[in-house]
Amino acid sequence: MTDREFIESFRHYQKKGNWWCDFHPIAKLVFCLSFGFMSLIVFKWQAGLAIFILAGIIAIFTPAKKTYFITLGVMFVVGCLFTVAVRLYVHMGDPGPVAFYLFGKAVPKAAVISCLDLIFMIEGFLGIFMTFFLTTEMRDLCYSFEQIGMSPSATFMVLSTFSGIASIKEKLNSVRESQRARGIETEGSLIVKIKSILPVLFPVIISSMTGVEDRTLAMDARAFAANGKHTALRKVAPAKPVEKLIAVLALIICVAGSIAGRIYL
Repeated sequence: MTDREFIESFRHYQKKGNWWCDFHPIAKLVFCLSFGFMSLIVFKWQAGLAIFILAGIIAIFTPAKKTYFITLGVMFVVGCLFTVAVRLYVHMGDPGPVAFYLFGKAVPKAAVISCLDLIFMIEGFLGIFMTFFLTTEMRDLCYSFEQIGMSPSATFMVLSTFSGIASIKEKLNSVRESQRARGIETEGSLIVKIKSILPVLFPVIISSMTGVEDRTLAMDARAFAANGKHTALRKVAPAKPVEKLIAVLALIICVAGSIAGRIYL
């Protein structure tokens, strides 16, 4: 990309060339919040599995599908181990029909269903929100909130928080690369990685917090808090009618589904 093309790219609405990535941030947030809270409210494996599948279908058609499935796969394994270790053990003595025998002990059907409820509630909730955070830039979301009347100071605080988290991750990676260049072992088992990160974790967090303060002072020097209309270098296209319709329909479906799920499931 030439310098002229780079400059011209800021004269138009920002597009990524993907239907879900280009979906209006607030409409996308309403969509994901609706299904995410439906998974929490219903708390049944049928609802959680349906939302989990929906999130997977959306993720398949986005550039973040590889990261999505790897991360969710790890969470699924961890979630299964957690529920088997905690939830299954708690319900081992429940009355009712036996599903199977584990190490000679009867596992009630109710205990298995309880585990499935928790697993797919977590996977449904995390899955639908991962499709949002992996495909939405926080600066676009904050810009959209500011366009509908949110205070610029509030949007700056939200954006600074998320950028601070990203800054910590980048600095940790840089420190690990520096340590590797000095011959310090940073690769290997989980314990080795933790030992290499712990000594530098606190200084990295402090330096990231200092970076946020520097940005705050720079914004104050540019009269960011002054009254008046704020301009933006990067612009997001207004929500299309079909995007608003999808968000409203998702909200209605999830409210109705949550009520029906609590009654009938």
